[in-house]
Amino acid sequence: MKNDMNVQARKQNMKLYSIYRSISMDILFFYAIDFLFLTQVKNISASDVVLQSSFYALFMIMLQIPANILVDKIGTRKCTILANIFNTAYLLIIVFAKDLTSLIIANFFSAICFSVKDISDTTLLNMSIPDGNIKGEIFSKIEGRGNKNYYYLNAITAVLAGFLYNINPYFPVVGSIIISIIATFLSFKFYELKDVDKNSKIGKFSTKEYILDLKHSFKFIIKSNRLRSLIIYSGIMWGVFCLVSTYRTSLLKDVGISATWIAIVAAVVGIASGIGSKIQLKMHKKFRNKTLSVLSITTAIMIILTGVVGLSKMMPNTIMIFIMIFYIIINTNKGAFGVLMTRYLSNFANPQILPKIYSINAISRNVFRMLIGFLGSYLLAIINTAHSTLLTGIIFMIVTIALISYMKTRTGLKANEYKKEEIEFDI
Repeated sequence: MKNDMNVQARKQNMKLYSIYRSISMDILFFYAIDFLFLTQVKNISASDVVLQSSFYALFMIMLQIPANILVDKIGTRKCTILANIFNTAYLLIIVFAKDLTSLIIANFFSAICFSVKDISDTTLLNMSIPDGNIKGEIFSKIEGRGNKNYYYLNAITAVLAGFLYNINPYFPVVGSIIISIIATFLSFKFYELKDVDKNSKIGKFSTKEYILDLKHSFKFIIKSNRLRSLIIYSGIMWGVFCLVSTYRTSLLKDVGISATWIAIVAAVVGIASGIGSKIQLKMHKKFRNKTLSVLSITTAIMIILTGVVGLSKMMPNTIMIFIMIFYIIINTNKGAFGVLMTRYLSNFANPQILPKIYSINAISRNVFRMLIGFLGSYLLAIINTAHSTLLTGIIFMIVTIALISYMKTRTGLKANEYKKEEIEFDI
């Protein structure tokens, strides 16, 4: 009977996950107009809007160990519910934000949400899929479907956000709050597959002992050439994706594109992200161990071309079309990257180490997002967006070439080609 209930719980989680992920992977409505809302309605400077991202990243780094402890103490389901509640709180603070200090407070709440969600959501799905030779492929399909649907919904809500913003700039934010509340209700329907027992060994750990356990896991991850390479790559790519996403809106605003068309561009590139999530399995099968190289090099080239076009003397509408084309490629890569990195990091990992891998990956992403965000904010304070974008692309290309060289002998191997210590936690 218990086994039957477990099977039903797994099926329920896998069936619900794609629907839940499609509305909760990130915030719908708001990101299409966030830069405009904060600079035009709240009168916060463009450099401060970019700078807030670095504070968010800093909070994410600080919260990783507490998030890990929380997931193991109360379970993935409760953490997923809690994360969505904090996401709603973040949006409510944004509504009343007045300055950079308000944004910093809001980003603290958002960091609580995603430091927990980044671990609990994907771990919940991974635990719900039965072990087997095709577990990785099943994970890619379910996670990919959820990501794809999110990007498509994001495209639809982005267009709506543009029109709603012109009616009342607060309407898109209210839409985001409603979606977040729906995601919270959906998260209550998941089943907890890992029993959480306060009298268990985990429950008896002191905080100090638990941190030592995390330290041991983190030490293994950092010493693993394969994981270290993937985590560094993941951090740099994510930091760049976050920065150039903000630059896109700023650049379009600089050349005189209206809020409605900025939202439409956001919708189109959002669809491209969904396509990337959908075709990531095909990309993996086509490029194999060169997939990550292809993603990073093409992204760097597109960023450089965006900067060049932004500096040109072409008509604003022509510049917008070129930027949209370049960002279609960037966001297609972003969509594929999101699913593939989660899959690659979970290879050879068991439930014991997996949350720690996701956690240290989140730390890496946010360290690089913070550093790249500080650089991006500084550039935007001294030069225009087009020059900032061009310089970012050139630096990223140089870093990409060095990173690919470093990863060449450390990733993309078969299980029997890795040293035993590389997959110590594999069972």
